[in-house]
Amino acid sequence: VAKDPGLELTAFRHRGARVFDTGRTQYFLLDLQNGHLFMKERAVREQICAAVAKCVLNFEILVKNPM
Repeated sequence: VAKDPGLELTAFRHRGARVFDTGRTQYFLLDLQNGHLFMKERAVREQICAAVAKCVLNFEILVKNPM
């Protein structure tokens, strides 16, 4: 994730980057040591959006003092 906006890893950490999930469960984890995004919770499609054909997990990466 740190590579996508062109931030150096140290700047990524100093700007307090974090994952913001809109749902009740936080599925993602942002490792500030290496900038990698991981699945924190197992996402079971049938539990998240069983009645919907297209299933999407929305999230944002927030940083302080954006460029």
